[in-house]
Amino acid sequence: MVLNYQFHVDVQFTTQDLALSMDMFKKRILKPQIATVANRIDADTAQYCTLNTAISLGSPGIQPASYKIFSDARATLAMEACPTEGEKNCVLDPITMSAVTDSQGGKFNPQARISEYNEKGLIAKEWAGLDWWEDQNILSFTTGAQTATGAITLYATGGTSALLTSGWAQQGVLGMQGFTASSPAVKVGDIIQLANVYPVNPQNRLQYGRTLRQFVVLPPGGFGAPQNGAATTGIYFSPATILNGTFNNLTGVYTSDGSGFVSVTIGGCVISGGQFQNVTAQPTPTAAVTINGGSTYASTVTPQGLVFHKYAFALAFADLPLPSGVEMAARAYDDEDVGMSIRMVTQYTINNDSEPTRADVLYGPASLYRDLGIRICG
Repeated sequence: MVLNYQFHVDVQFTTQDLALSMDMFKKRILKPQIATVANRIDADTAQYCTLNTAISLGSPGIQPASYKIFSDARATLAMEACPTEGEKNCVLDPITMSAVTDSQGGKFNPQARISEYNEKGLIAKEWAGLDWWEDQNILSFTTGAQTATGAITLYATGGTSALLTSGWAQQGVLGMQGFTASSPAVKVGDIIQLANVYPVNPQNRLQYGRTLRQFVVLPPGGFGAPQNGAATTGIYFSPATILNGTFNNLTGVYTSDGSGFVSVTIGGCVISGGQFQNVTAQPTPTAAVTINGGSTYASTVTPQGLVFHKYAFALAFADLPLPSGVEMAARAYDDEDVGMSIRMVTQYTINNDSEPTRADVLYGPASLYRDLGIRICG
């Protein structure tokens, strides 16, 4: 794991504020500050996990409301050899959650311990085999433009490191052709499918379902912390040069070259044999490529709910050093859940009798087992 996301919130208060009761100080100063920190961590982690998840159910721009799509998510996790122990969670944005609860009525209603669930933000337990949560920071993803002159197919000389007959790799390069020359093609987070390439169960290597295997477009240089004055909001894509076309590390968009070719990094790889086999067969050299379900869904805004097992992702924190020569420097810990470590530093300024204080966190999300996560298009 790489811990390279640092975020802080500044706040300034006077000694008069400190003279207030502790309850008022917490309510007016501390809680809003920490809420901002928590929401930033939550938003970054939700975005990172979504953009690293390849399996997707539903159609972009179409709000899911049926029981079946979530039951299918649980079934897909099972076919991907998801461990039976450990929590399986479903996290949706409030609008999608409202649609699901409305359509399912009484079925989506825990009869026991409702008060406790509401207090914790948990909507239900073990409905469709999942624990349900609501989160306003769920990523609202806009699919790639798919600007093309005709059918999109593989381009053998544009990169084939993602095509493996054995072994294993977290990601690889795939060449595609058929795009309009020098035009936006795909973007980080898009879902790619290859003709006649179906998923297999990782334990018995037998095909499951009738849906083509899905792969997710990743940034060629990986995910990284903002550099050289780049914007500090949201996930950052490290700069990189690709074989065909160009990549914009600020927008995450791959643009085709003058011949309509583009080389993209995908995760995971197409592995047709060996102990890590995940597909039925390798694609043909010019196999048809489907992106996000087809051109109908190009440039479509779609909230991306997440269904995942606890082993799919990780979030870690590090202790930032406590500086000397200040009025106060301390840390606060959350040892029970994710081990969050927040550093607080305060320095007195005599000219205006104030105490500027900043809260800092250093953290990093990671994709541990990509196939134990599923995106729910909305």
